[in-house]
Amino acid sequence: MLSPYTVLDLTDERGELAGMLLGDMGADVIKVEPPNGSSSRRMPPFLDDAPEPERSLQFFAFNRNKRSITLDLPSQAGRSALLGLVAKADFLIESANPGEMSGMGLGFDDLRKANPLLIHVAITAFGQDGPYAQMAASDLTLAAMGGPMSLQGSPDRPPVRLSVPQVWLHASAEAAVGALTAHALMVRTGEAQFVDVSAQTAMVWTMLHGMAAHAIQGYDFNRGGSDIQLGTMTLPLVYQCADGYVVISPLGATLSKMVYWMVEDGTVPAEWIEGEDWPTYGGRFLQGEPVTYSVDQVIDAV
Repeated sequence: MLSPYTVLDLTDERGELAGMLLGDMGADVIKVEPPNGSSSRRMPPFLDDAPEPERSLQFFAFNRNKRSITLDLPSQAGRSALLGLVAKADFLIESANPGEMSGMGLGFDDLRKANPLLIHVAITAFGQDGPYAQMAASDLTLAAMGGPMSLQGSPDRPPVRLSVPQVWLHASAEAAVGALTAHALMVRTGEAQFVDVSAQTAMVWTMLHGMAAHAIQGYDFNRGGSDIQLGTMTLPLVYQCADGYVVISPLGATLSKMVYWMVEDGTVPAEWIEGEDWPTYGGRFLQGEPVTYSVDQVIDAV
């Protein structure tokens, strides 16, 4: 799909997914690292738990479909080399702090002189301008300021962080979409485009289901602890069993596999399989349609 296009990926761990997504669609992605390697090479987990630049599994995962070069961008030689690549590229994606690229003579105005049709995508915590633009922010900070952390944790306690760091992944995905949207505009206008991606704003977009619930149903989501909210329905994810607790999602393939396993193990009678269509159980349960066995009955059997 994107095989005719070339992407220059200058990002670190804050944006490498964007280039990977474009690469998955066929683009030729060239990873540009500093001479000592990208900081993402030092991100865990590491192969065999050996914290070395060539063993970062995160780096492997998000750069698996890219070619790689090293450039010392602060140097004149590095800048000249990059501008030479820009002249032949279609996209440039970077995750430098606001003002850092222009400070090296590699800002949008500099880059579009080298290539009047370039799509320049910049991923930052809070965007290129505004009261927080120059502030650093962790995954925790952005999850809080973007909104989704407000729904994490028990309702009678302060919010807690999201289980898996994901802010920069959302920002990177938005960057990939923004890059292609900007390219469509460039085709119409014949002008280079700058895409300003704010990680905070990307996290706000993850809350669209809450906005829709409020607008359509007048319902506001609240923290549910170990429960999951599906529209106006609250569904527990932690259940007490005979000898402890189990955490499952009682919907979709997970529940179906668990029931079949329990039948094989002899925990529940074989007629359970005959008496219910488990692969469609979750969908029917959510729609309020009749089901043969309640979720509590399934869990009580464990």
